[in-house]
Amino acid sequence: MHLLGLALEIPAEDGATFGARLSEVDALELRRHLIGVYCPAWVSAVGAETLERAVSADSKASAILLADPCYYGGHAPSALAVLLPLSAAETKQRVLAVVDCFAEEMFAPREGMLLRRLRAESIAQHPRIDTARLEETVAAVANGYAYTAEADVARVILLPHLAAPPWILLCQHRDNRLICYPAEQTSEDSEQELRQRIVRLGRTLSDEKRIEIVRRLAHGETTLSELVAHTGLAKSTVHHHVAQLRAAGLLVVHGNARNFSYSLSREGLNLSLTTLSEAFGQKDNE
Repeated sequence: MHLLGLALEIPAEDGATFGARLSEVDALELRRHLIGVYCPAWVSAVGAETLERAVSADSKASAILLADPCYYGGHAPSALAVLLPLSAAETKQRVLAVVDCFAEEMFAPREGMLLRRLRAESIAQHPRIDTARLEETVAAVANGYAYTAEADVARVILLPHLAAPPWILLCQHRDNRLICYPAEQTSEDSEQELRQRIVRLGRTLSDEKRIEIVRRLAHGETTLSELVAHTGLAKSTVHHHVAQLRAAGLLVVHGNARNFSYSLSREGLNLSLTTLSEAFGQKDNE
């Protein structure tokens, strides 16, 4: 995610070019990006001094980061435990090796097709972009996400992704908020698209815990911690269910990276009823 900040600073048209430009970045500067020196949320959580000390591979500072429950969303050990003890040069060597391997072996064979899909998604969303109506624009583009403006954010960048649907991924780089939303996967065949919507809705509601969450949301807006207490599930499991419900259009996420709440999407419920009516009502009439 922190490489997205570098992608803003060293833009490239393809994976190979990005890898080449990444190799020109100073090793210490690369560590600053990876550790989050340019992410205001991490600066607020652990302090700029601790982050800079960790950039220089200070073991005490690294231990503080790995133990902090907020830093890296509580996933610092799995994300950075290998990199933090390394020198700047070793970090750069390892990161470049991974990026080059991914670009050449995994991304390159599908790069043309993926870029076409992402560009088509961007073009399709252009009519919805209204810089004067930030919250409305984000809601229109990132389905099911009601963004709350942040005082320290000067610019919001909407990026379609194909990496991890149905997740909406948030990243902050300096005073930029990056909202990575799943690209729409629609079909030109209306009948096929209707079937896809039915399957997605069926899969979403096939889980008893997700139905329990929907029933709780029917009583009003709530938070992740409240849903954890209500369902008795682990936080990560509830987060997964919430993402599935949002993707199906049944739930709206409100807030930003600092604070989230969830509400039932009445519009999404009505659309689901319409979908079922179109699928089965028409057949009955025929």
